Amino acid sequence: MTIKRLLTLSVVILFIFTGCTQVTTTTTLPQGTNTVTTNDTTTTTLTTQTPLIGEVTGLEDETVIKNHYFHVLKGVQALSSTGEDITSYITISGSVDYGTVGTYDLVYSMDYFGDVFQETRTITVAEGTYVAPTGSRPTGGSETIVLDEGSYRTGTESSLTHPINPAFIEADLLSRAVPSNSWWTTLLVGNYGNSNGIYTNPLKSSFSNEGVEITNVGEGFVQYWNPGGLQTMAQYSISLKDLFLKTDSLSLGYTTKVIDYSDTSVKVAMRNNSSSEDKMVVTFAQGSPYIFAEVAQKENVTIIAGTNGVDNYEYYDLSGTKINTLSYTGNAIILKMVRRHIGYECTPPANVGMPLYADRYFLISTPNNTDFTISSGNHPFGLNNKITMDLGTGNYLSVSAIPSLTEAAFYHSHADAFVTRGTVSYDVNHHNSVVTTDYRMNVQTMGSIQKSALIALMPHQYQYSNALLTNHEVRTVRGSLKLMENNAFQTEIEFNGMLPGFTLPENEEFSLSSITTYLNDLNTRTLVTDTENFLNADAPYWNSKALYPLSQGLIIADQTNNTSLKADYITKLRYLLTDWYTYSGATDTKYLYYNKPWGSVYYSDNEFNTAGELSDHAFTHGYLIYASAVLAMYDPSFISEYGEMVDVLLNDYMYPVKGDSNYAYLRSFDSWAGHSWAHGFGSFAEGNNLESTSEALNSWVGGYLWALATQDQARIDAAIYGFVTEFSAIREYWFDYDEENWSEDYSTYASVAGMVWGGKFDYATWFGANPTFIYGIQWLPNGEYLTNYGINADDLAKLQLIFEDYLDAKNNVIDTWYSNMWSVLAIYNPESAIAAFDASKILNDDYPSELSGAYWMINALSSLGIRTDTVKMHSNNLVASTIYMNDDGSIYAMVWNPTSSEQTIQFYNNSAFVYQTKVQANTFTKIEIPLL
Repeated sequence: MTIKRLLTLSVVILFIFTGCTQVTTTTTLPQGTNTVTTNDTTTTTLTTQTPLIGEVTGLEDETVIKNHYFHVLKGVQALSSTGEDITSYITISGSVDYGTVGTYDLVYSMDYFGDVFQETRTITVAEGTYVAPTGSRPTGGSETIVLDEGSYRTGTESSLTHPINPAFIEADLLSRAVPSNSWWTTLLVGNYGNSNGIYTNPLKSSFSNEGVEITNVGEGFVQYWNPGGLQTMAQYSISLKDLFLKTDSLSLGYTTKVIDYSDTSVKVAMRNNSSSEDKMVVTFAQGSPYIFAEVAQKENVTIIAGTNGVDNYEYYDLSGTKINTLSYTGNAIILKMVRRHIGYECTPPANVGMPLYADRYFLISTPNNTDFTISSGNHPFGLNNKITMDLGTGNYLSVSAIPSLTEAAFYHSHADAFVTRGTVSYDVNHHNSVVTTDYRMNVQTMGSIQKSALIALMPHQYQYSNALLTNHEVRTVRGSLKLMENNAFQTEIEFNGMLPGFTLPENEEFSLSSITTYLNDLNTRTLVTDTENFLNADAPYWNSKALYPLSQGLIIADQTNNTSLKADYITKLRYLLTDWYTYSGATDTKYLYYNKPWGSVYYSDNEFNTAGELSDHAFTHGYLIYASAVLAMYDPSFISEYGEMVDVLLNDYMYPVKGDSNYAYLRSFDSWAGHSWAHGFGSFAEGNNLESTSEALNSWVGGYLWALATQDQARIDAAIYGFVTEFSAIREYWFDYDEENWSEDYSTYASVAGMVWGGKFDYATWFGANPTFIYGIQWLPNGEYLTNYGINADDLAKLQLIFEDYLDAKNNVIDTWYSNMWSVLAIYNPESAIAAFDASKILNDDYPSELSGAYWMINALSSLGIRTDTVKMHSNNLVASTIYMNDDGSIYAMVWNPTSSEQTIQFYNNSAFVYQTKVQANTFTKIEIPLL
């Protein structure tokens, strides 16, 4: 192997913070630095030429056995001189034809802030005896794990429902907890992934006997339904499949196995039954316009186009010249599906009209000197829908959907830049309250000349990024994806705070007598001895209908100095939470269980398939975590007694470390799509789905509050990152705040998506078509976090339009879920919410326990005004705040200090210091911020 150190770097980094008080910063730098700090300036100079790249390991020359895939990054790691993992900066040139005996050179390069590294390694493919990877998940007998006063179960537990084990994953990946709740995890639980949809945007794939499906789903069309006189609709793509990619060395009923995955990609090996040979390996990468494939046998690789809903097939070269012969030699061919059926002209209430057609173009890019043979693949009318390829100078190809013939050369220029892995990382700037997210792709250029990737950024990414975009874009059900020629980009999103509730209202309409009455009602209807109420429901999700109101009630009781009710609420919260956090024997019906094969935590109850399919974990766990954090504020002993058990549950969806053996990193959260997924496997033709975005947001709120209570910095940052990222995606895909993503046929009739899937979105819910449900499922539970929808004047106006569209759909009559709807109304018009408020309607609604919380929120918003992002708190790692502006321009901050000590906090306006004050220990208070 050959190593080159091309460049070292001497850098001067200057950080300047202005303000009236000293700013303390912590900066990790290479060795050999001098730092000078004053009250308002920190200057750091690198005084030696210390390489920023520390070491790169795993690049030894290697021999692999023929017909067994060689992963260019397996075992490779790069560390900075400070120990940070910077493997994501590596690019590779060259390829390994793992089905052909020979030697192959790979060049590994990286440029890390100007420090450049390059190394060549040689891979030898040889005949020999293959030794399969080894590894397994821990098993073991039934066991009770005791943590302080709490405990949970693990091992054999036949009385519970359990998920199917992840059987379709390479053994050497089992040293890590196995991910779930993602866009590709259906591949783990069934051969072919049970032929469910894998959406990478802009393409959709699946596996079947015919091979790998590659379909251009496009923007889809909108279809309308009218169940029971209630209007519903969906924007989605017709179910026709465009292409199937396969090699003739694969038999029917072949086996699929996940052999690698990253934050944004997954590799799937296709093997004949009872064989370990990788006949074909397919790489799916989110955001890539390509599906990448490598094969063991270069001959007789086939692509067959679908036969239904298409008039004809035409073939072109890269110049756009039509190929009129049945054979062609080159490094690319374009398949045109003439008049492809893509949907129907539909109108409300449920009319399906004429079919819609469009030409579809697919670019198949291959090595030089590839022979393409065009024929009929058993087409019912004998049309030439099949391409057979004998690959030329390599064993790889990529397939992309292109908008037009004129763009073929552009797409082809990046087609051999394979995205082999993707890494998403984040950094929270606690001074500026900004979350920077770094998206970085490891690119393997299959030829000898290194190229950058072609990446399709989603709206929630490019709206917050200064990435240099091309003029090329594609329309999908997620809106316009904009293409970038680069391996990496960043987004920056402001963090404006999270709180568990509101401080004491001071508006004239607020009545201490009324809130006391409502709190007493909450107390009497939530009795420990009443086995029929939500407090004693079997399922944890239904327990949340007691936990959340009780938690809010506890905050309110403290704010109103009602010590008697405060004590009662603490008792009831402890009763339910400690029941879940403790295993008390064979007759216990409420306890937590840790599943070793997955590395996941679920409940003794399987409601909503939280156990059997690992579904709804973030939603459900989030309620318990939120309640635990609020309880810990007012009963600090809860942390010492049950804190480790809370951590066990929180670890399941908000574990901030990658590659851990016990817990998956941010299970449920898709760092590329920007939001959570509900289903554990995503076992649907349309991919995974998410319905209740608000409950997803609440899970981050709960995690954040618990992290503050336990002073866990890694979790604090993870919760902030998750919240702001998920919120940015919700704005785009569930509410279309920028009015650019949905088809006009959808946005004309609604301002919300009830469910978003990998390949569609619905104006509907799982449980009913009432518009109150469709809008309301995005607005419950009714908490302070919802005010982020009106963080500035433009957003507030958009929220008002959305709510007015909801009212239009209901003929201006709210019919249920009054507590939620009035709470949202109060965000932009608290006076109207106060006028509409009717306690009797909530008491006779589905969730009467929400009465006190709704009354409190509506009046608090009348007191505080509207959210503002003009002033920010310097993100103190120990306290939380959000900031409001009243009608007279006064600025208020609510501050939650769960610590046992007084905290000093600072506020800034456009990065300039505004105000400093102290917040007493274990308090939730409102502060007026005098503007300079």
